[in-house]
Amino acid sequence: MHSEYKDILISDAATFEFLPDDDLDDTEEKQEVVVSEQDDQNVSTEEKDELRPGLTLDTCMQPLDIGQDLLSFGEGIFSIAPAQGKKPVGFFRIPKLEAMAFPVQFCTGQNTIDEAREVALSPSMYFNARLFCVDSRFAKDQSYLFFAQFVTETHMARNSMSIQLRKGKPVTRDGRRISNKLLQDDLEVERLVHSRDATRFMQPLRGTPSYWEKTLRDLQAMIRQLGTPTFFCTFSAAEMRWPEVITAIKAQQGEEVDFSELDWTTKCEILRSNPVTVMRMFEKRVDALMTHLLLSPAQPIGEVEDYFYRVEFQARGSPHIHLLAWVKGAPEFENQSDQEVCDFIDRYITCHLPDPTSDPELHKIVTEVQLHSRKHSKSCKKGNMLCRYGFPKLPVSKTTITRPRPQRPEEDENEDQNRPDGKKARQEAVRKAINDARMKLKPLWDLLNDPQASFDNLSDMLTKCDLSMDDYNNYVEALTTSSVILLKRDPKEAWVNGYNPDLLRAWNANMDIQFVLDSFSCVMYMLSYISKPEHEMNDFLKNVIKGVRETNVNEEDEMKNIMQAYSKHRQVSAQESVARTCSLPMKKCSRSVVFIPTDDDALKMSLPLSALHNKDPDSEDVWMSEEDCW
Repeated sequence: MHSEYKDILISDAATFEFLPDDDLDDTEEKQEVVVSEQDDQNVSTEEKDELRPGLTLDTCMQPLDIGQDLLSFGEGIFSIAPAQGKKPVGFFRIPKLEAMAFPVQFCTGQNTIDEAREVALSPSMYFNARLFCVDSRFAKDQSYLFFAQFVTETHMARNSMSIQLRKGKPVTRDGRRISNKLLQDDLEVERLVHSRDATRFMQPLRGTPSYWEKTLRDLQAMIRQLGTPTFFCTFSAAEMRWPEVITAIKAQQGEEVDFSELDWTTKCEILRSNPVTVMRMFEKRVDALMTHLLLSPAQPIGEVEDYFYRVEFQARGSPHIHLLAWVKGAPEFENQSDQEVCDFIDRYITCHLPDPTSDPELHKIVTEVQLHSRKHSKSCKKGNMLCRYGFPKLPVSKTTITRPRPQRPEEDENEDQNRPDGKKARQEAVRKAINDARMKLKPLWDLLNDPQASFDNLSDMLTKCDLSMDDYNNYVEALTTSSVILLKRDPKEAWVNGYNPDLLRAWNANMDIQFVLDSFSCVMYMLSYISKPEHEMNDFLKNVIKGVRETNVNEEDEMKNIMQAYSKHRQVSAQESVARTCSLPMKKCSRSVVFIPTDDDALKMSLPLSALHNKDPDSEDVWMSEEDCW
């Protein structure tokens, strides 16, 4: 019998009524066709999710109401009868909180996280044991997953916060030497805090803006040392296509199923029943992809010398990875001929539609996961474009690197600069060339968008559109705004996203692979564009910091306000919650990055208060030594 619920009757009847979803306004937006590097960044996983909803896991805003103020920092305390004048209890200091919140998991109300044990367990160790337990009652409860994440990350934040507050310099701003007496004076400690980077304490919390900001710096350091990466790859999850995931979940439940006989709804229900196993299986699959394929002697994309990847979570909560790979002996775009680069690309990347007779397996995979939908999606239509990913792609007879048209000769450039309307005239000329090219290519676009039209090669299509090959190439060049690779493709392959046959066959889910022309754009796309929620959160935190500093609060309260703001405005899916709670890899690279402080007046860390109490008040021996750190 649960000690906290012995006199309470729990009803199983549903108490919530759900309103129907509003119809979406599916208005058609204008088409803008410009061949650029951004157009070539294909994120077909997003549009596939929007067109085929199915496995949608719960997400959580952490939290939204004052009743679940996790951190209980003492800000904005409400005086509510009959508790006026009493001291509020911190959220995590409530005895038996876990047992009361989850009576189904804790039938007897015992063995919770706050119980005394012979061997002390950190929240991370405790929840790993709970979620990885053969008893799946914890893993299948998504509310418990979010609770576990709250507890784990709050514990980490508090530890990191206490360390950040102990950092300082030997001399104060007014020239005084730091002594033991100063460090034990609360008012003096507030004045001694030098670092105003109030979000740095959040770096250990994976998924926070500070965490990804540090990751960005580490990746930039790799590129400075190793040079431009060779390939940029994306591998998406497709749990519905992977029998081993569903088989593993049912085996944990003591059942056996025939994957081929399961319908879509049943598969969704099974996957939702245990997001912990789903996320762990994805992590194992990524590890196998790296170990047994990309880094193996098979070398499907060449000999990979170094790599970096990060895990991102889509809107539906399912993960995918973005990978940068450095390949030994790969040509450099800026230093070698276009032909050498194109030959290298053709060796490892294709958009060919396999023959259903000679290779039915690969043909089936390509047609099911690599074709961009002709219906497009909301993701395609961002920015007032019919498809911002550039589908259908322009067919070309061979792999080509196109560049923007060269600027006018220097003497004409100087002449234009002396004219007030010179720059405007050049911009107008570029716009006119783009509009003319669009107009001339419109019949070709209409044919590519027509599912009834069928052409075996580009020449037949150009003849139908009354275009010569030279004119076609000139129009494609006019549409080019930055250097971009056009893969060899026939008209029937205009909707096929680029792939590597060996990787696609093994991964059995949507993938994308591109040769990197510009490392800076690639890195910013990888760690900025795909981290839009983190960037929006970062902007939000900046506004919080600005508002807090206007109130002149101390450093500790500032960090508490920031952590509280973050915990209330970050949307997390169930699978991301598993990854963060259980310390599953959210990024991995072949090199370790070590930060070396070179400032002569570097920050130091003070001794803990327990050690300062035993020292002379006037002692200046208050800093941890290198031996103390180890």
